Amino acid sequence: MRHWFFPAFLSAFFGAFFGAFFGAFFGAAILVPGGSAFAADPLTTPLAGPPVSQTEAMALLQAGKRQEARQAFAAIIAAHPPDPSQALFVASLIALEDDDWRTAQPYVRQLVKLRPASFASWEFMIQVDQAAGALEDRDAAIQSLYTAWRSALDPQISAKVAFVRDRIFGAKHTLLAQETLEPGGDDILRFMFQPAEEAGQVRHLIVVRSDSETNERWREDGTVSYGTVVYHLDTVDRFGDGRALTRPYAFYLEPPTYDQVRAKVAAILAGTTQPLAGQADPYWAGEPVR
Repeated sequence: MRHWFFPAFLSAFFGAFFGAFFGAFFGAAILVPGGSAFAADPLTTPLAGPPVSQTEAMALLQAGKRQEARQAFAAIIAAHPPDPSQALFVASLIALEDDDWRTAQPYVRQLVKLRPASFASWEFMIQVDQAAGALEDRDAAIQSLYTAWRSALDPQISAKVAFVRDRIFGAKHTLLAQETLEPGGDDILRFMFQPAEEAGQVRHLIVVRSDSETNERWREDGTVSYGTVVYHLDTVDRFGDGRALTRPYAFYLEPPTYDQVRAKVAAILAGTTQPLAGQADPYWAGEPVR
């Protein structure tokens, strides 16, 4: 099998980008059982004088009793408290993690009405619309997320470099799909897909990126015209010593749409597509590990 390793400068690029990316995205994170995290946001801060039932619901969740916690938060929301934002946030997150967008949808709709300036609530709305196949609504929600980001007074929100736009459920892994908020230049990480169980780490990734080395080589040999930015979709396996083994699956001569990329990523998870060179990493597809 042919092995593809990053040159040193690309390893440095990935290291620097991921350092900023995870610092901004996962900084001050609140961990929830089930392998996910969400960054600090007004929705996740404790309510003034929270009712005991909400405290108990959080205790159930932290104890790994997800079904009981779902029921407890549903009861809290149904009781119409003065500010149900925190309960709506956590109930939405649990439902999305459980691949239950239909349950999440009314919670998230109520959430964005209560907190229209919340970056996190629009992330949830984008994910719900994606799961529902409501792509025009999804794109409108993305615009609302950008408005929330650009107008944010919270430095943790304004410092973000990416947002979570989707969850892709495969046989072995659930991937969190993240998109860079302001991609630009020759060295770009446009999309990143990460296993939910590895949130906050940089181990196994699927990325759509552009790098100056590829751009320069393709321009100089006449493959593309000067000014063209070449994107490529790769699976990445990073090692503890800083090296990264990559397997390229596709090249794009224009910025690929998310829907183009998502179809390819879903095929990788299903094991129905192969890299352009070598064999697929068995990590991504196949039967789940029992």
